[in-house]
Amino acid sequence: MKLLLQLNELLDILRKGIRWLRGRKNKGPLIVMDYWGYGSYNWVWLKGRVLRDRGIITSIQDSKWRTLINNYKRFGSKEIRFASLNISLGEEKFSIQSDKEGYFTLHTPLSVQNHLAGQKWRHAKVQINDPKQKVEGKVFTVEYLVPPPQAQYGVISDIDDTILKTDVTSLLKLKLLYHTLFKNAARRQAISEASAFYKSLEYGNNISPVNPVFYVSNSPWNLYDLLVEFLYLNNLPKGPLLLRDFGLPYEEKPKAKYGYKHQSILQIMAAYPKLPFVLIGDSGEKDPYIYQAVAEEYPDRIIGIYIRDVESNRRRRKIQELITNTGTDLCLVKNFSNAAIHASERKLIDFTRFTKLL
Repeated sequence: MKLLLQLNELLDILRKGIRWLRGRKNKGPLIVMDYWGYGSYNWVWLKGRVLRDRGIITSIQDSKWRTLINNYKRFGSKEIRFASLNISLGEEKFSIQSDKEGYFTLHTPLSVQNHLAGQKWRHAKVQINDPKQKVEGKVFTVEYLVPPPQAQYGVISDIDDTILKTDVTSLLKLKLLYHTLFKNAARRQAISEASAFYKSLEYGNNISPVNPVFYVSNSPWNLYDLLVEFLYLNNLPKGPLLLRDFGLPYEEKPKAKYGYKHQSILQIMAAYPKLPFVLIGDSGEKDPYIYQAVAEEYPDRIIGIYIRDVESNRRRRKIQELITNTGTDLCLVKNFSNAAIHASERKLIDFTRFTKLL
């Protein structure tokens, strides 16, 4: 992700330089980007970002040039610093402020009286409370997931080269850069059989999709809308995406051993102390080591680890050494059909449903 960080910095410099040369003022209405959150009957974790709308309009027929322009707008975001916000969840009201990158986070307990029973996805209302900004009392909606009581387990998945082909291990990461800049959500390639496997996990052994799915990645929040569209287009389960803020490397360092992804997984695990989890990643980078560390911390709550083999002999040998040296219950798979067979043997999914979903 260092390459994307450098790209973001370059685009930011170019954007500010162009604005200075043209003497242009900020234009466009204010918006609140809705980053799907999560919670329970008595607490909630919400995240969003206050931005000026840069008019990103996407279509499955977008050309590479249009896609490049949209990505320029994504990485050259016009954040609103220290905006005052009012957040409503039922009858409860909260007042917070966005940070210097425009992000805001609300992690707070809730009263039981305001609990909306039976709804898997719930809504909070966000209003920008700043007389200097012309928002005319517009109310924005932020969604969050509450796993239902019937949930057997949760799923935490990586994104890059786990469900979305990014070629992060390519030489000098040139393919990664090409995919990121020139391919829209419709042209991004999903990993084969991912939809059937993830949908099967979402159902588990239930008659409805009750198991929560979380996506944790080092990808930047700037790509959030593209990733949400990718999930929708490829029939992957809707679930909170925990991405990375490019501004953080200059501020607070992550407390977890393997950085922000590891820290986000521990945050989810701690949020649902009675829920076991299945972890899914790939062998391209640090997923096996992150998941081994999580399994070490929560030995009784990790009921499956599936690592998609990116077909590198060197990485495969290292993972086999990790399994041998640590005894980690990790399953290295060539494809999601192999993962589905293993998961069905553990009674995690219905294999017949998986085959029907292919």
